[in-house]
Amino acid sequence: MAELFALILLISLVCLVLGLIRPALFTKLFWDKPKRKQIGVLFGVLIFISIVGIGASPAPEMSQDIKPEPVAETVETIDSTDVTPVEENIDTPEPESVPVAPVLPAPSPAEDQSSIIQPDVKQEANSTQNPDRDLFQVTEVVDGDTIKVSTIGTLRLIGMDTPETRDPRKPVQCFGREASNKAKELLSGKKVYLEYDPAQKQDKYGRTLAYVYREDGLFYNAEMIKQGFAHSYVQFPHPKLDEFNTYQREARDNSRGFWAANTCNGNTTQAASGSSKTAIPLPISPEVNKDGFIKCSCASLKKLGLGNFERGDPNYTEARDGDKDGIACEMK
Repeated sequence: MAELFALILLISLVCLVLGLIRPALFTKLFWDKPKRKQIGVLFGVLIFISIVGIGASPAPEMSQDIKPEPVAETVETIDSTDVTPVEENIDTPEPESVPVAPVLPAPSPAEDQSSIIQPDVKQEANSTQNPDRDLFQVTEVVDGDTIKVSTIGTLRLIGMDTPETRDPRKPVQCFGREASNKAKELLSGKKVYLEYDPAQKQDKYGRTLAYVYREDGLFYNAEMIKQGFAHSYVQFPHPKLDEFNTYQREARDNSRGFWAANTCNGNTTQAASGSSKTAIPLPISPEVNKDGFIKCSCASLKKLGLGNFERGDPNYTEARDGDKDGIACEMK
């Protein structure tokens, strides 16, 4: 019966394909000119009936000539209490002893794992490490958001801003010393690798802009914001701005670092407590341009108490750095 339904299925499929291509072949099956929809319905029903018929047909009986393979008989376990003991005086030959490997108890899951010899695979200390990255030695921590590294020199760290401690025009700001000390704790003597913003690799002062990762994977820029030692710097957009803003909200909500009420309460522009350094009045405009460059000679600047401008400072120029040691208008 299954063969009949299979034949009907095959014929129906062929007719369906032909009917959809050339409906005119089946004009005699309909009163008027057949339509593809009518042909599809007709042969679709036949195909469905054939599939149901094949599924409902009984499976063919196994030929009597084919004998099933013998199934091994299950050996029943004999209870020792049902066995009649054999008299000792019966002289029966003893069977030859066959050495049998001892059956050891299966180890527990914990023992099983510990007994497997694991390959000696060296694990990375942190998933962010990449042995292909170039490492740089931190040669100086200038302040919380500026450092110097081998080969490159001064780096301005992207997306973070710490309170000022070395700007001669400003007093030491609240939590500035703490931020600088934290930067030295995290970076002094360390090796770091850098990540750059593809849109901007240098600032207007020629300093290299970078995200800094310690050799062990610590993301320094983010860590300072998380702990409340730095603000998220929102003046310029960068790839991790949203991430840094989230860290800042968490630090503020948890009163960490300078967000605490007993430190700066978030206002780091105020002078640090106990700071004897006061802001020095600057020459009035137009002596100071929009970039903060003071249009005076070094002698005039020193009279105002200003000097020791390091490379990268808006007031550093090659002309002011007479001995080319990277410090302009040096004050003895």
